[in-house]
Amino acid sequence: MAAKSSVMRSAPASLVRGLLVSVIVSALLVLLFALLVLMFDLGNGVITPVNQVIKVCSILAGTFVAAQSGMKGWIAGLCLGGAYMLLGILLYCAFAGEILPPLVMAGDLGLGLAAGFLSGLLAATMKK
Repeated sequence: MAAKSSVMRSAPASLVRGLLVSVIVSALLVLLFALLVLMFDLGNGVITPVNQVIKVCSILAGTFVAAQSGMKGWIAGLCLGGAYMLLGILLYCAFAGEILPPLVMAGDLGLGLAAGFLSGLLAATMKK
């Protein structure tokens, strides 16, 4: 029972570390993408798909960190993906000064949960 207790104590810290990794990966990928947009004059049509790929890659990186706590990978992924997307939605609303339409928020949250779940399964498989 002591092992399970230590997992439960370290899980929140691992999730916070994973979320920080996700945010850092996002920032680096957004900066890289902005540089590519400036260098190659990419059209507006690529922004949304690349933004989604950046979110998924960030969740993947953060989930690998969060899953190291010993909790089940898919649980770590769901928690991290949901937290990452909620943080993104809150930051967008705060900086834009407007609330996103509910369908957009639901879509983002669904993407985060799906990406987190699949990332968690991958992290758990690679641990073995």
